[in-house]
Amino acid sequence: MDLMIYGLQRSGTNYTEALILENFKHTSFWNEHYPKSLPTHKHFRLYEQKHLVPSLYYLNEFYYPTFESFDAHTSELTKKKNLKYVVVVKDPYGWYLSYLRYAHRTTEINFLKKDANGQFILEWNLFYGKWLQFQEEAPDRVHIIRYKDLLKDLGPSLEAIEAKFGLTRKAKEWHNPKAVGMSKKFNFKRKKYYTEGSYLEEFDPKHFRVISEMIDPVVCEKLQFEHIESETTFHLQNNYQPKT
Repeated sequence: MDLMIYGLQRSGTNYTEALILENFKHTSFWNEHYPKSLPTHKHFRLYEQKHLVPSLYYLNEFYYPTFESFDAHTSELTKKKNLKYVVVVKDPYGWYLSYLRYAHRTTEINFLKKDANGQFILEWNLFYGKWLQFQEEAPDRVHIIRYKDLLKDLGPSLEAIEAKFGLTRKAKEWHNPKAVGMSKKFNFKRKKYYTEGSYLEEFDPKHFRVISEMIDPVVCEKLQFEHIESETTFHLQNNYQPKT
């Protein structure tokens, strides 16, 4: 089975790819690592608002109004037909914090060094909004997997992709890789961090309000994530002192 995998950085693409290769026969991923501006790269920004692309490495001028147009280009580049697309998504709140940490320690991403960076959430909205469009247009070719579901119980997620793409499993029991590429430090504590949502405790109230209000509720709902209502933070403002 010829596959492609996509997801924003820090979404679990390495883990998901390893899971599929470990558990299913005759599967191959045809993504290319370079150049990062081509649609064969797993982090390719396929949405139209290119001014939001956070890195020059991923900046591109490709526009795909339909799944058919995107599929035609990736098929041309990979020399493969009838590709199946696996898309990995992480909860917007947990993903945002992970991506923010990543942005702070790399020179690859250009961003304003502020506590709350709304550009990242706008990217999450647009990236997964576009893949939701493609999934609606080609439900038999595009499959979106939630990272959280894999961590909680990978069985149902693997069974779903097995049924949709007609994959053949290698063994009766599912095999979970112990170490995956960039995730060698992943352990039980980190797994619990994502499955139980304890990352929400890391947000400053003002920071959380900015991020929560920027999340697209439609995209969030379609991906079956909870869109948490933010509390007012006016009482935390200290930049204005009224005259007495």
